[in-house]
Amino acid sequence: MSTKIHPGTYLKEEITRRWWTQKQFAEFIGKKVSEVNELLKWKRNITVQRDIILSALFDDPEKKWINLQIEYEYDTVKQSMNLDKVNSIKSHKQIIKKHEIFEDF
Repeated sequence: MSTKIHPGTYLKEEITRRWWTQKQFAEFIGKKVSEVNELLKWKRNITVQRDIILSALFDDPEKKWINLQIEYEYDTVKQSMNLDKVNSIKSHKQIIKKHEIFEDF
């Protein structure tokens, strides 16, 4: 199973590539340096508001950053889940579909 990278890692790469300090970046987006630092260290997540701000700053399409966050969270949760329940639901779904046939009569 693939492991996604937290969007804070990509954000750190963007900031570094542009030779910005965390303080400069925080000023650009109107946030505290501590909030930026927590985002880069995976202690905060990308929200819709942050996605809109980052997209405007980096000229990225909206939803780019939030989609990275969702992919990261999805993979993290799926890796920690017991998939027996999911597989059980899938197998029971076939039985339910057979019963639905008779509902039309």
